[in-house]
Amino acid sequence: MGYINFKEERSAAYEELKKRKENNENIFREMAKDRNLDKNFKPDNKFSYKAFNKEFFGDKKDKSEDEFQLIENIDILCGKFLECNFSNIRFKDCKFIGCYFEKCNFKGGGVTFDNCIFVKSDTNKVPSLNIDDNFSCSFNKCNIYSKFIGCNLIYSIFEECILTNTNFEDSDLSNAIFIKNQWKKIAIKDSNLKGIKVVKTYIEDLEFRDISKSKLDEKSFFDKIEVRKKTRDEYEGLYMVYETLSDKFKENTLNNNFGEYYYLCNIEKRKTLRPLPKAQSIVSWATCGYGERPEFTFISGIIIILIFSIIYLFSGIIIEEEVIQYTFREIPSITLRHLNEAMNLSFGIFGGVGWNSSELTGLSYIIENVQIIISVILIGLGIGTLTRKIVR
Repeated sequence: MGYINFKEERSAAYEELKKRKENNENIFREMAKDRNLDKNFKPDNKFSYKAFNKEFFGDKKDKSEDEFQLIENIDILCGKFLECNFSNIRFKDCKFIGCYFEKCNFKGGGVTFDNCIFVKSDTNKVPSLNIDDNFSCSFNKCNIYSKFIGCNLIYSIFEECILTNTNFEDSDLSNAIFIKNQWKKIAIKDSNLKGIKVVKTYIEDLEFRDISKSKLDEKSFFDKIEVRKKTRDEYEGLYMVYETLSDKFKENTLNNNFGEYYYLCNIEKRKTLRPLPKAQSIVSWATCGYGERPEFTFISGIIIILIFSIIYLFSGIIIEEEVIQYTFREIPSITLRHLNEAMNLSFGIFGGVGWNSSELTGLSYIIENVQIIISVILIGLGIGTLTRKIVR
């Protein structure tokens, strides 16, 4: 059984998304109604408390990053942007509080957010002791080609968005929710991903460019990636994403999470291998789940016992001084008593505890040696895998 229950984690993320949307909507209405609640900010007159529909912000001609239009030190509160386009803009030291971006495009030469804040954590309501608003921004069905540098994106919502060539550098993404997204060439550098939820998101390319370390914790969750194209290139891409995640969890000493994504990595990697390595991978999966599923060893052991039970009925066993040796034509006539004796014999050989009244014939001794070798390997794998899980 896996360490991560993906179904439960997915359900919890949806529930958290529902609560977060309700929280944002309630605070949005309260702030729009009572402007005293924004006393810690200086709402920009152009953007705050306004709705924009199909408007263009920036420059339509693609430019290099150092030529972007600069928007600096403004507070945008409760702004709604519907089907708007942002292009060749650099937002620096700006605050986006409770903003909604619906079907927007951050395109052209891209959009950079430098040292921007996308959340209002504290509350202006009383009592305020130990109470946080966590009033965050929402991006819904947006196409995003951006760079976030030193940004505070905690509790942000990215729903049904396409993120392409997007970087998160030295940013706080803790408790952010990415749901039903597409990630294409995403780079993360020295960012806080504690409590992040990435659900039903198709990730094509993920890279960590850490100088120090991006942070994860046990609440960080990356959902399984749905296979779409079923091509070799896709499988290679998926296993590399899982490998990247497993390495990052291991770097954060989250060994159980590492093991889960390591297991998923090998599942996808197996689909890209040539016949012989693939066969070896299948054996590794079936016998111990790539070192992550001790119950697989138990199941494999039972299967081995049953298989050799049948083999012994054909190779020959002695029951009460009577040689029992079936042929293929006699399969329908195999008795329950003979099958039971063969199973007892096979179980005894597998466990190294001997057997009861049954004995082996000449050919069966050779088969016994094969079963002993297999059983020793399986028991060793099982003990090793179980010990590894317990130590974690």
